[in-house]
This record gives sequence, C-alpha cells and structure tokens, in this order.
Amino acid sequence: MNLNLDKQDENILPEDETCILFHHVYYLGCASVVDPRDEIEAQRTIEILRAQDSQVGSGSGVHKEQSIPGGGDGSSTKHIEIKLSVPNKADGCVRLLEPGRSNVVITSFRLYSILFCCRGTNNQVERDCFAFTESHQPSGIFQCHVFRCQVTEAVKKVLYHFELAFRTIPTQTEAHSKLNAISLANTSNNSKKGIHSDSRPTVDSPSDSLTPSCGNDMNDDNCFVFSVSLEIKEDDGKGGFATVPWDKTSSCFKFRRNLEKMVVVNVTQLSNVELTIERCFGLLMTPGRNVKDSDMHLLDMVRTPSSTPGDEPNSAISGGTHQIIASWDPKNSNFKLLNTETSKGTRVFLSVAVDIVIQEIEEPVRFLIETKARVFPQQEKFWYFGRKILQENFYIYLNEKEALGVNKVMYQVQSIESDSSRRKTEKQENEASNQIKLYSTSCPQDEEDDDDTDEPLLSGSGEVSKECSEKSLSSWGDTLVKWRIDLTKRPSGLKSLVRRGIPEALRCEVWQLLSGCFDNEDMLDRYRVLITMASPQEHVIQRDIHRTFPAHDYFKSSGSIGQDSLYRISKAYSVYDQEVGYCQGLSFLAAALLLHMPEEQAFCVLVKIMYDYKMRDLFKNGFEDLHLKFFQLERAMDEMMPNLSEHFKELGVECHMFSSQWFLTLFTAKFPLNMVFQVIDIFLHEGELMIFCVALSLLEWCRHELLALDFEGVLKYFRVQLPKKYRSNDHTNNLIHSSMSCKISHKKLKRYEKDYMQVRDRLSLGEDRATRSDRENKKLMEGNMRLEAENDDLANELNTVKMSLSTQLEKTMDHVGTLQSELQVAVSDLRTNREKVAELKEDNQRLVEETQQVKEMYRRESTRQEEELQGKTKLVGDYKTIVSQLSTRIETLQVKHEQELKSMKIEAASRCSLNMEPAVMVAEMETRQTEENVKLQKQVRDLELELAQTKLKLVQSECHIQEVEHQLVSTQRDLDATKNTWFQKTLGSITARNKSNAKGDVTAPPSSGVGMAPPSGGIASVFRSSDSVSIKSSSSFA
Repeated sequence: MNLNLDKQDENILPEDETCILFHHVYYLGCASVVDPRDEIEAQRTIEILRAQDSQVGSGSGVHKEQSIPGGGDGSSTKHIEIKLSVPNKADGCVRLLEPGRSNVVITSFRLYSILFCCRGTNNQVERDCFAFTESHQPSGIFQCHVFRCQVTEAVKKVLYHFELAFRTIPTQTEAHSKLNAISLANTSNNSKKGIHSDSRPTVDSPSDSLTPSCGNDMNDDNCFVFSVSLEIKEDDGKGGFATVPWDKTSSCFKFRRNLEKMVVVNVTQLSNVELTIERCFGLLMTPGRNVKDSDMHLLDMVRTPSSTPGDEPNSAISGGTHQIIASWDPKNSNFKLLNTETSKGTRVFLSVAVDIVIQEIEEPVRFLIETKARVFPQQEKFWYFGRKILQENFYIYLNEKEALGVNKVMYQVQSIESDSSRRKTEKQENEASNQIKLYSTSCPQDEEDDDDTDEPLLSGSGEVSKECSEKSLSSWGDTLVKWRIDLTKRPSGLKSLVRRGIPEALRCEVWQLLSGCFDNEDMLDRYRVLITMASPQEHVIQRDIHRTFPAHDYFKSSGSIGQDSLYRISKAYSVYDQEVGYCQGLSFLAAALLLHMPEEQAFCVLVKIMYDYKMRDLFKNGFEDLHLKFFQLERAMDEMMPNLSEHFKELGVECHMFSSQWFLTLFTAKFPLNMVFQVIDIFLHEGELMIFCVALSLLEWCRHELLALDFEGVLKYFRVQLPKKYRSNDHTNNLIHSSMSCKISHKKLKRYEKDYMQVRDRLSLGEDRATRSDRENKKLMEGNMRLEAENDDLANELNTVKMSLSTQLEKTMDHVGTLQSELQVAVSDLRTNREKVAELKEDNQRLVEETQQVKEMYRRESTRQEEELQGKTKLVGDYKTIVSQLSTRIETLQVKHEQELKSMKIEAASRCSLNMEPAVMVAEMETRQTEENVKLQKQVRDLELELAQTKLKLVQSECHIQEVEHQLVSTQRDLDATKNTWFQKTLGSITARNKSNAKGDVTAPPSSGVGMAPPSGGIASVFRSSDSVSIKSSSSFA
C-alpha cells in the first residue's frame, strides 16, 4: 500500500500553531493492519520496512522505490526525508513537512485519529524506528506508518512528545486563542543530538500530574524531570501481596495491622538527556514528615532496581522505569506508630526516601515522598476503594562540570524540587506578608474534633500523692518557721524546694505565702461583703459550675458544698473586678485553689494571681495580650523546634488551637491534678515564664508523635492523648524537670514582643483593605476545602452508618415481630396457668376441708377402736380367767375321778371277794362312769370352742387396728406431700375396708354356738399358742 499523500487546502504550516519540529526523520512507508493496538503486529511491520530500507541504503535523502510485502495490492512505496511536526495539544495535527525551511505540508493526521504508538525493539537494528497506527477515515481501514530517525536517541524524544500531546486536553480558552510557541531546545544542543530545531517557537504542555510550570521545566536544559511512584503492598494471606487501598477522599493509604508489607518505588525519567541509573543506594522509611536524615530507617531490599525500557510502550516513551522493592516488617519497633490502630478521623504521616546512584552525577540523589495513612485492625475488610498509586514529579537542576579521564558529560546537583515543595514554597510566598496572625476578638477555644470515639480526660481527674519524706518535711518546716518571722522576704533555698514539689499537706499555707496574701484580714472581710452582692453574670457562672472538675467528688454533685463555694468565689470576683468580670476558665483556677483551702483564702489567692501575676491582662482588650503570648510561643517554636513548627505551618495548625487554655487556666482545664498542682507551685514562685517553659517542654516531649499526625490527628492528640499521658507521676516529674532547663528567658520574650509590635504596626499601616480581604478569603477558602473534605468523609461514614442502621433496624423489627408472637403465646399461657392455678386453689381448699374431715373421722374411729380394744382385752382376760379356772377344775375332777375309780376298784374287789353280785355292780359302775365322762367331755368341748372363737376375734381385731393405723399414717403422709385428690381414694379405701370388716363380724360364729367344734387337736394348739395351757384331748379320757 502506498502512502496516501492527500493535500489539504492549507499546504503551508500555520505560523501561529504551537508544535515541536524534528529534522532528519525518514518515512519508510505504511501497511494495513488488522488490530490497530496490537504491538506485535506493529513491530513486525517495523521489522519488515526497516529491513527493506537497509537493503537499498538509508539516510541519503534520495527517494527510493521499495515494494512492501503484505501491502495488499503489491504496489511500491518510497522512504522520504521529512520534517515531523508534533502538536502540543490533543486537538492538533501531526504533519509531515518537506525538509528545509519551506514548511510545505506533505500530509497530516489528526491526533485523535492516531490510536497507537511504539518504537522498534531495543538492542536491535529497529531501535532507531518508531511507528504509529491511525484510522484512515475514508476507507475505514487501519494503517501503520513507520519512521526512522537519523539519531537513535531522538526516538525517545519523539514518542515523549506524542505522550504529552495525548495527555494535554486544551481548555475552552486555549481552544479559541493560540499561544506563542517556543523552541524545544536551542540549536547547539540539538545539533549535538542530530535533531535540528526550526526558528519556529514551540511550547510543551504539562501532563496531568505536573504543576503549571512543568512545561517550562521540560524545556530547561539544566532541569531533569523524574516521576517517582510509591506503591505499598501487604500480605493477602494466600502466599502473595496485594496493593493496599488508596482513599481518594482523604488522600491516604489504608493499612492493616500486623501484616507484612512490601514497599515498591518506580523511578522514571521524563525529560532531557537520559541519565543512567546505576543502582539503588537504599530505600528508607519512617513515620512522620519533615524528619531528619538520622530519623530515617533502612528497609531490607528484596531485589535491586531493574530498568525495563522496552517492556511496554509507555516505558519506551518515558525512557525506562527503574523499580525498587523492599520489605517492611510491621513488628519493627521503629515503625510501631505505623502498626498502631488509628482512631476514627485520625491519620499518621509517612515518609519514604529512595537514594539513587546515577552514573553522570557524583553524589547519590534522594527522592523523598511524604504521605498519610490510616491503620485498621488486621481483620478489616475494604469493599470500595481505588488502587491508585501515589506519584510525584521531581525536578533536578544540574550543572555541567569537567571530569578528567571520563569520556562523558558529568553533572553536579544544584537543587532538587518536587511538586509538593513547589506548592509549599508558593504558599509561603503568598503568606510572606502575613507573618503574624490577627486573631478574632472573641475568646479563643481549642478546636474540637468530634469525629472520634475516644473520650478526653475530664477536668479534675488524677490521683495526687500525699506521701512525703521526713527529710522534705523537715526542710519545709525549717523554711516555714523562718518565713513566718518575716513575710516580706522569701527564705533562702525556697526555689529548690518548690521545684521539687510542695507537699500536699502544706500547699494551703505555702500558696498563700507565695502569693503574698497570708493573714490578709481586709480581703477576707471584703469577700464576706462581695458574696452578698448581685452579679449580672450569675447565669453564666451557674452554667459553667457544672462543667468545672466534673471528675472530682468535691464538685461532682449538683448543689454540693464544692459547687456552692465555687459559685460564690466566681460571683464575688465578677463583682470585685468589674472591668474583666467573669471569664470562662476562671472557675478552673478557683476550683484548684478550693481543693487546698477554705473559700475565703482561695478568693484572696485568686485575686493575687489575677492582679499581681497579670493573669487578668489576658482577658482585656479583646485578648490582645493572649495573642502576644501565641506569637511568642510560635517564635520560640521556630527557634527551638523548627521541624515541628514547619509541620504545624504546613498543616495549618496554629498555637491558639491548642494552647489557649494553657495560658488562660494554667493547664487546669484538661490536665490531671498531679501535674496541675506542680505547675501552680512553680508558677506562684517564678511567674508567667513558667507557662512558656511548660508549654515548650510539652511540645518537645511529644514532638515525634506530632510529626506523624495530620491536622485532625494533631488536634485530637492535644485534646485526648496528651493529657492522659501525664496521669503518671514519672511523666509529670520528667516534664517539670525538663521545663526547669528550658532555654527561654524574659529577654527573649521581650524581643518577641517587640517584633510583634513592629509587625502589627506595619500590617495596620501598610496593608490595604483589598489585600487583607484577599488574604482572609484565601484562608477561608483553604479552611472551606478542608471542611469539605471532612464533610465528604463524614458523608461517607454517614451513609455507611445509615446502611448498617437500616439493616439493624430490619433485623430488630423482625426480632420485635418474633417477640410479639412469643409475647402473645406467653400471655395466653399465663391466662391458662392462672385459670389452672385458680382451679388448683379450689382443689386445695377442698382437699384441706377433706383432710380435716379425715382427721376428725380418724380421731373418732381411733377412739372407737380403742374402746373396742379395751372391751375385747377385758373379755380376753375374763376368758383367760375362766379357762384357767376350768383347767384347774378339770384337773381337780380328774384327780377326784381317779381317786373314786381307785376306791371303786377296791370296793369292787372287796365285793368280788365277798361274792356279792360283782357283775351287776361293775356294770352299773361302768355305766355311771361313762355318763359322767360324756358330760365332762361335752362341757370341755363347749369351753374350748368358745375360747377359740374369742381368741380368733381378738386376733382379727388386732390385725384390723394395725391395718387402719398403717392406712392412716400413709394417708397423712400423702396428704402432706401432694395435697391432691388421692385423699378421696384413700378415704374410699378406708371406708370400704371398714365395711368389709363389718361384714366379717356379722358372719363370724357366735360365742355360745354349739355343734361347730373344730378338731380337738386344732383347738388345743390354739390354747397352747395363746395361753400356754396344756390340755389333753378327749382320747386321753378313754
């Protein structure tokens, strides 16, 4: 495919167009491509056309015909010497001009139609070539145009200006007004490089990351621009490292605690002659900013910097990227502050420095980047964030120097600037005429930072030790004895005693002696009159009383003795000093005095402090004297702590934002009591100089922490962390000792006061209203921008909180619905249980009544059973007596019968001997004997039967009594244990048993029954078992 040389209506380059001209550039040809953004296809086209150009010879300036393989139509093309015109804006045209000074346009391409640029492969023959792909609008195809430069180094320059043109979007004003162009470089330098510039003026437009003056720096031969990017990665828990989030709103990194991190720094040269970066001398980091070189800490290098000029097209344009990677151990004590979780709304500063060794520069070059970070818990999840890396441009101004034995140009560093330092310098220049801040005439208050969850230390907090050594008490005792003798003269050695601390038990007397109001009866009488007078500020005093020392028990309760005394002192002073009246902060000093002495003496000491120590001057004339104190403190910080002073100026932190209550209340409003009392000790002895000493010592002790904090963090540190730090007696003693050696004097304060007056007079005379308005407007705009950023943070947090609250509300409503259902079920169960309880109460009452009835029945039944038992026992006794009598009678009859029998036998024998009818007599005797025996046997059987029946009934009665007693005991036990309806069952069982027993009694044989004699053996056994009486059976009578 041949080069399309479409002539435009304008064949001459416009005179008013700003552009960059490159000479000795050769057009090799073009070819159609399928993918316009495919680098491999573009490199193949460059390789083919460059090889064809090498075959026929290059650089002759003679038009040569060459065929392009793959050109589509097999046509030929020409490599032509041209001048290349690259525009400075994205709305310009890339033009190919005829060589020489005619500036005739051969062809042109709109910059927006160029889709891709690249250079030839490095370290190959194609390294002096470059190409761009453009969309050919009429045909709708993509063409890749290839060019070759006579000087290889010119390729980087060409592509660099292509990049600038792509990045620079013209404003509306620039689109309608043409700028005067300036040359890219002077003719002498370009002749060395082989790139000759025209007399046409050109200008470079800055990229979006450069400052407005960057374009001029690009064209400065002595300025070398480097782009340095900072990227921080942390362990992702999967064996790799993920880029930490970058918060665009607050412009800070978001770290997580206790995770190993990697610091990645990329260094890229953007302009001027390419310098050779030999190696990285070291990568350093520290918390804070404006730090000293000795405060930086070296990180462990992971790998050395590597140059990758040909990896990507952009790398080729910018001249190569050199990457430095180092590991960061968060557990290192040097980075403890960067591994400590920051509270809400607080950020810490972070400084990262990389030292680069450049072959053309003798000493290493340091690039320092300062940024901010927030530290979150280790398990924190970030859902919405940008992974933008931090990038900043550095401008190195070099001077050429002669180097013996070196065949190259060597440079010496003149200065190094960054975008941040330029902005700071510009800001300082704008504020150069405003060396003193004219504060508001209203009472200044410390800035409050509500965007946190940490609670500040309440006034009146802290434990005050009452211990004192015997040696100290002895020394104070001797001193007070001498002092009481002459109250007008302070004893020798008092200064050292006061600096070591006044014992708590002696402060009442010593404070009165130091202030010069010991035994001042006139002032005491005056106080008693003042408390009876009315004050126009009583409502203000009453409002502030509740805010004074709320952490102390003496002032905590409303209407307490402490609050009443504090109210009377404040009101009395407002009446006594009507010029000043009552001012906010006065109550804190009065409360500190009340903790050591009665209110009359406290009022006298307060008056002395306000008048003799000139504390009341701070409240007069619109706080003019207080503004002077702020100026003096700022000047002292400039001389003694310049890095902290510079840090505060960059953040916009002013002395009145944190030190107003230090001067107005003698540190009593925010600090713990153990520190407050020691400060008052030395203040009463040495005066107002002590306030500056303590203030400067406070700043010096917390200097490193403050250097690592941003605006909100600094204010919060003064409000929360700093007072809590001095709850420890060790920290307080170190502070007091440090303040005693502070290098501040009355002479310096006088000099600062003189400077303040001069600057104030100069500003009041030389500054017109417009300048003052502009300055104030600028200050307000800066404050407004800061507040808008804070507002954005708060808005994001508000949205997050709203979403979380909405989710919680939905869960709560669901839970409420569940609880309501459960409540309804519980209420229904309760009602059912109440009904059951009522029924159980009725059952219980009925059971109680039944129990009473059972008990009464048992009592009656027991009585009856006892009576029956007694009767039966008596009957049994009678039966036993009868049986015994019958047994005796039977034995007697038996004996008598035997005797008669014997006598009869003898008589019969005698009769037989006499032969007097023996047979008849024997028969009569036997008959009579038999009849008598039958009668006797019958009587015995009747008696035995009656006795057996009686004993049987006795046994049955005893068994029945035992069973009834057992049932009664069981029934009583069940009744006491359960109180249930089983009593009715028991009662029924007892009743049934009684009925069965009654039936048994009816069916039993009568005591006088006849004809039911059991076997004699059984009856005899009954008698043997019950009465142990031996009765022979009827067979023994035979």
